[in-house]
Amino acid sequence: MASKKNKLIGKRQERLSAIMTQALALNLRSIEEYRAWCGAEGFSAGLNKTRIQLMRERQHFKYEQATQKLKQQKREGNRRCVIQKLYTNELNGKDLGSEVMQEISAGFRKAGNRKLLRTVLLQLDENSKLLTHVDYVKGIIKLVAHFHLWLRPVSEWEPKTRNADRQFASFARHLFARYEVPAFMDSVWLRGSVKAQGWFIHLGKGENIRTASSLPITMTRKMAHHFFRTPANYDVKAAFRWAQVHALGGNKRIADAVAETRMARSFKDDEFWLSVLLFFIANPLLDTQHYGPIVDYIWHKKYENRMLFIERGVAREEGPEQPNFSMHGRTPGTLLRQVEDWHRRLGRESRGGNLNWEKSSFSDFRYREGQANSRNMKVWTIRELLNSSELVTEGRAQSHCVATYARSCFTGATSIWTMDLQETQARRKMVTIELQNRSKIICQVRGLRNRKATDREMDVIRRWADMEGLTVAAYL
Repeated sequence: MASKKNKLIGKRQERLSAIMTQALALNLRSIEEYRAWCGAEGFSAGLNKTRIQLMRERQHFKYEQATQKLKQQKREGNRRCVIQKLYTNELNGKDLGSEVMQEISAGFRKAGNRKLLRTVLLQLDENSKLLTHVDYVKGIIKLVAHFHLWLRPVSEWEPKTRNADRQFASFARHLFARYEVPAFMDSVWLRGSVKAQGWFIHLGKGENIRTASSLPITMTRKMAHHFFRTPANYDVKAAFRWAQVHALGGNKRIADAVAETRMARSFKDDEFWLSVLLFFIANPLLDTQHYGPIVDYIWHKKYENRMLFIERGVAREEGPEQPNFSMHGRTPGTLLRQVEDWHRRLGRESRGGNLNWEKSSFSDFRYREGQANSRNMKVWTIRELLNSSELVTEGRAQSHCVATYARSCFTGATSIWTMDLQETQARRKMVTIELQNRSKIICQVRGLRNRKATDREMDVIRRWADMEGLTVAAYL
């Protein structure tokens, strides 16, 4: 009797597993969603289905996907017509499925010179690939916003390559540059501030970066020399650190590691951070994997206010623990021991209370590859961590200091995400992801003991980024 019952349970579990596999194949996240989809598409909502029934559902899903894609292509086939209707307000970008057209619509709403923006978009649609990706469209809108500083008319520009990156670089230089502008500066149009765009225009006139306005650091001649030689995959903020590292006697290995820390995103108290750079340069045998934890430790001690829990749910805020923190007299060994002690204390302090915050506007992510019946199915998930206890658990599992981001998450400046991989019944923790919410930039990805992400992990992260309209930092 027990054997018969076990067989029935086994068959039921096998059936549910097959239905869940089917749901994932249809881009659905649960059996409930699957039942709803079946009802809406005219299929049985029951769970006891044959292979032929499941196959027909998948074929229908693929057909619907292809049909929707064709409809979308048809709607956007005459892009010139859509641009004209967005210009005259006959169409609302929110009603269009295309991110590109939604961005163009938003651009018209904000443009100081709508007619000029239309002229530029129509020409680029005719002779380039720059309207095929939303990032380039955002960049074009920013280029047009500075139209009063153009050196040449748009009508004189012709692309000399089919590569969209090179086309955009050429177009920006056509408008603003009489002299060489380094390739990394292109990023200021794609995800930079108006201030940073001014630096591009300044360099295009042949001026020295040292004389540009509102620089985040004071630049020496040597720094300005190295700034111009920053690699193309850097963004402009990281380029300032590249220049400092090389001017102080450091090398690419150190600069690349510094670019992955919060030092490349903040220039607060830069005179002090120069002493940190000198510490790294003076200790070339210090593994660069330690740079991120060291910088986070220093930042926490010197700048972060503390939340002191008096009792569960009751806390008060106090100033930083060591506002006068200095690098004077520190050795790598001592500093690394302090970092390790701090990590351990982070875990202990969490039991005094828990900080919770609202979920960001970005969605969790699920991606499946392979097939269950081929025994090669993998399910990747990316989900947001929403309280300090989860950050502590993540930090313990990965042996890094993500728990220090609780306050940044609480204020909404940052969100922290964890990526898992499930194969058969086993689930493994892969990497932790830091996302800057306002700029929508994924700025840090770290695995166990601060290892860098693998190419496969980054591929999955980029899929999520594409769905959510996020940018992956160039140095990752």
